[in-house]
Amino acid sequence: IVACIGAVSSSLYVGKAGPLVHTGACIASILGQGGSKKYRLTCRWIRQFKNDRDRRDFITCGSAAGIAAAFRAPVGGVLFALEEISS
Repeated sequence: IVACIGAVSSSLYVGKAGPLVHTGACIASILGQGGSKKYRLTCRWIRQFKNDRDRRDFITCGSAAGIAAAFRAPVGGVLFALEEISS
């Protein structure tokens, strides 16, 4: 995640969409697991979403947030999420 943020912020020729989608998916995956015990980022309320379907939905929403952040287009993120969910 730190490398993706550094690559995008330093304007390397990696594109914006790929690293931001990856970062959003990684953060959503950590949230989908109920947090991280190593970094003491646990939430009791999010543990009820621990099945595979909800975790997949979290990762899809994280990817959509990455698309929305990359292109500054919230509607584009929503459309990306709908496309991913439908396939």
